[in-house]
Amino acid sequence: MDRNIDERVGYHIGVVGHLIQNLYNEKLSKYGLTVAQAKVIFLLHANGDQLQSELQKSLLIKAPTMNGIIDSMLKKELIEKRDNENDRRSKMIILTEKGRVLEETLWNDIGLLEKELVTGLSKEEQSILIIWLKKLAQNLQE
Repeated sequence: MDRNIDERVGYHIGVVGHLIQNLYNEKLSKYGLTVAQAKVIFLLHANGDQLQSELQKSLLIKAPTMNGIIDSMLKKELIEKRDNENDRRSKMIILTEKGRVLEETLWNDIGLLEKELVTGLSKEEQSILIIWLKKLAQNLQE
């Protein structure tokens, strides 16, 4: 059996993921944020207030990791945490005005990175790539 790592899809996705993560970390560090914190800001902006457990599920992380992200974002006053009216054991996470203003800046900055990432790909190729990546993620979550 020929063992050529260059023909492995997972290897190439890993390389691209690593490079993207490095760029995002570099860009986000000037705001004192991690990639996970930025994702929380984007999710709250896009979907409105959410249960902490919903955010955790969207980020594909464990509860202790989510707690750390929430705590650091509370200290930065980017979010608020309130009791859920229907179940006091669960917490509702709300984006603050400071978080909303930062989201706009982040969206623009990350948009520039995204533009760099897809240079040379047509809109159709980008759409197909997104479909394929979602299918791969679905394969791994089933």
